[in-house]
Amino acid sequence: MYSAERQLPQLILEVSDKELGLLGYLVIDRILGSATGGVRMRDGLTLDEVAALASEMTLKFAFLNIPQGGAKAGVIWNPFSSDEERRRIFTAFGKNLGPLITKRIYFPGEDMGTCSRDIYHILRGAGIDIQTKSLSGYYTALTVFITAEKLSSSLGLRLSGSRVAIEGLGKVGSCVAKAFSHADANIVGISTIKGGLYNPEGIDIVRFNQLKKEAGDEVVNCYPDAETISKESLLALDVDILVPCAGPYTITKDNVHQLKAKMVVAGANLAATAEAESLMFDRGIHYVPCFVSSSGGILAYFLLAQGFSETHVQTLMKNGFGRKVSRLIETSRKEHISLSQKTREIAERNLERSEQWDGLKCREKLLELLSGRQTSGFRELLKFCLWRCYKLSLKFKTSFLLKSFAAKYVEHKLFNDDCPLID
Repeated sequence: MYSAERQLPQLILEVSDKELGLLGYLVIDRILGSATGGVRMRDGLTLDEVAALASEMTLKFAFLNIPQGGAKAGVIWNPFSSDEERRRIFTAFGKNLGPLITKRIYFPGEDMGTCSRDIYHILRGAGIDIQTKSLSGYYTALTVFITAEKLSSSLGLRLSGSRVAIEGLGKVGSCVAKAFSHADANIVGISTIKGGLYNPEGIDIVRFNQLKKEAGDEVVNCYPDAETISKESLLALDVDILVPCAGPYTITKDNVHQLKAKMVVAGANLAATAEAESLMFDRGIHYVPCFVSSSGGILAYFLLAQGFSETHVQTLMKNGFGRKVSRLIETSRKEHISLSQKTREIAERNLERSEQWDGLKCREKLLELLSGRQTSGFRELLKFCLWRCYKLSLKFKTSFLLKSFAAKYVEHKLFNDDCPLID
């Protein structure tokens, strides 16, 4: 695992309550000013899984050049608990993490098995009474779709008419299905926690979603126009694009030889083990690491926090993120290395620069910006100062004066790998 190749997480906490017992864990992989990561809830959750997910969050931020540390929290509980029981659990969880949350060392978000209401209870338990906006799975699905689109284009494959299988029709998977359906892709296989469906002629996603509203995950047992298959069989379908959006490590060295997909573009974190990633490359299957394709959620949260509208965020993601992925594919091909290896090289380099930048004092940062050749250093310093003015103007609701500059500045800093990090 990537996290094992670097130093250990900076903070590991076991979260317990006197009445409820062991609630779960918090792992802060890196603190760069602060650390951010979702709260996952499921039976059988382990500390190892939470730690791996926290490392994955660091990679997401590093790949996108966002100066933020990665973290992840996990609650070991039944995700189908009643509303009242969830309130008790998450309030207690937040109370235990209160000092870290109130001091902005760690800030929680949604993840598998949790929703915005759960995060609200965590924050209330920590002593903060604010509502967080749910982004559902749309933005994560958007980067999954953009990644698949760019990778398909590089392989000479049209999305229209391509055969797609989606593992896991949850918050992200459902949005992924809609995106591919709108692109006229042929979604031949889908699955939920209750099983899978296969129809070589395609599954009607609109009809499927209508039934899902009534039947939930049991929809796979009542959708009439498809063959019922196991969840495991879905991974082995003969498709162009496989999109894992379920739990961690569903693709391993034990089942990777069954894959027939031309490319695997994950919507779930840790969709494949490190061994499976390597074996896919050996077999000629194009695999995009999860921390790239599923980074839309944190990217959207960051851009929205900078004062950009949802329309502007979508434009930045489609243009800037799309160019970054295209460049990644082209570079890995020229260097004859896997997409996994190349993305980790980029993330490693960006993370190292982030940690160096985070350790500098204000005066040292200014001198660092001025160290560029000739006038470029002064130009960077001017841009940096304008960016800080924009950030300050957000508080006084006058940010529109620098909005155009801020959008160009952010797009350049996040989606170009050879530039200094923003503060």
